Amino acid sequence: MVLILFVGTATTGVAQTVVQPVLRTAPLFNYEDAPATPDADDPAIWINLRNHQQSLIIGTAKDAGLLAYDLSGNLVQALFPPNAPLVGLADPATPAGLNSDATPCVDSASGETFGRYNNVDVAYDVRLGNRPGAARVDVAIVSDRGCDRVRFFKIDPSDPDGPLVDITARNVPRVFPRRYEQPSVLQPSGAVEGWIDNPVDDQNTVYGLTVVQGQAPTVFVTERERGLIRQLVVEPAQGGTLSYHVVRTFLFDTSFDLRDEHSVGYAWTACREAALEEPQSEGLVVDSVNDTLFVAFETIGLYKLPRVSSLPAFVTVGKDRLIDPVKTFGVAYHAIPDDDEFECEYAPEDPPEPGDVVATGSDANAGQFLEADLEGLSVITSVPGQTLMLASSQGDSSFHFYLIGGNARHLGSFLVDGVGDTDGVHYVPVPLGRQYPLGLLVVQNGEAPEPPTTDPVNGFEFDGSTQFLYIDFVDALKTLGD
Repeated sequence: MVLILFVGTATTGVAQTVVQPVLRTAPLFNYEDAPATPDADDPAIWINLRNHQQSLIIGTAKDAGLLAYDLSGNLVQALFPPNAPLVGLADPATPAGLNSDATPCVDSASGETFGRYNNVDVAYDVRLGNRPGAARVDVAIVSDRGCDRVRFFKIDPSDPDGPLVDITARNVPRVFPRRYEQPSVLQPSGAVEGWIDNPVDDQNTVYGLTVVQGQAPTVFVTERERGLIRQLVVEPAQGGTLSYHVVRTFLFDTSFDLRDEHSVGYAWTACREAALEEPQSEGLVVDSVNDTLFVAFETIGLYKLPRVSSLPAFVTVGKDRLIDPVKTFGVAYHAIPDDDEFECEYAPEDPPEPGDVVATGSDANAGQFLEADLEGLSVITSVPGQTLMLASSQGDSSFHFYLIGGNARHLGSFLVDGVGDTDGVHYVPVPLGRQYPLGLLVVQNGEAPEPPTTDPVNGFEFDGSTQFLYIDFVDALKTLGD
């Protein structure tokens, strides 16, 4: 393992150094509303401890399920979610091919909600039983946003059905069977603050995910369009499968009492594209050395929660844990009605039109570096009291290094050639041959090259291309300077 820690002077602005990737996986072509259409989202690197050159990159593709790539960027496996829609010959192509047996999520009242893989991480040496000598395997752990479950896949390149084999217990519970409503006073929705039942068809479901290694791995997961995060403990189930149970819940405030540059108070919450869609988090990661949870709320900023293992079973998280807000945090905006949604315009120059939601604000609370949406997080390395972290800023597709101790120091940033609308990011500090002497960095690209034709397929409109990029971490580090 390689340990690097930078404690130099923080930069005063965002560098525009462009890093060249070593390789790019083949683009995945997404078609709006098509069944099982692929949309790359989040990568995780699995290190084959017996042979580093046989390591894998495991990526989620949302409706299209789970993908496994080798270090040369070749797709070696594609798996539909167990709850997948019909995919016929006339439909847009999917990495896993056709599907002739549509199985909705078991909790779907409409029968139209299917599995949707959002985030993935890896746990090593997981025990598959409670008896002494029980088998131990490495596992890819995935958030199934469609069915509100966490799913488990044994990683075994020698398995004829592998390298990924589903070992999820049949009766794994929902992660968020109830949700907590935090309506905005600025954009009335009719909702009342508090706990309510959470139908899976509403898709306020499990979203972001990160794994903490241990005898019994811990998984932290976020909830889509809500301020909840849960901590789960993985546990063996019957027949060599895995399940989990909830041990801790975090409720993040999504509205804030702030003060402007004249110390005048004002209430603020981030603009919502729909009144019932609360600020959400997807990127999160744990620094195990410092027992600290870091959470990226897309339109709010970066949070730090220390001494996680000593916290009570229910934790309310306020602004005091926010260590670096996004550039639009606390800023005035107009929410402009657009059918059933809103167009959000921060720091508006024009006066509002009749019907616009007008939110007062101030630049006094805004961050300097991160554009909303703030997405993926990856711990680079840590020592007691300090964490070196990388964050992806989807709003401008930049990547930012932070040194976090008592506060957050911005060290520098970079872009990746050809990358736009970036989402997930993962780094593992293990040398992988000449191409990755200090480890491999993998990032998602939301603006991959388009197909030769963007004409509709079977009536489904083309809706963008995605892929994953492999980066030599040495090149990323060069952006920090001396």
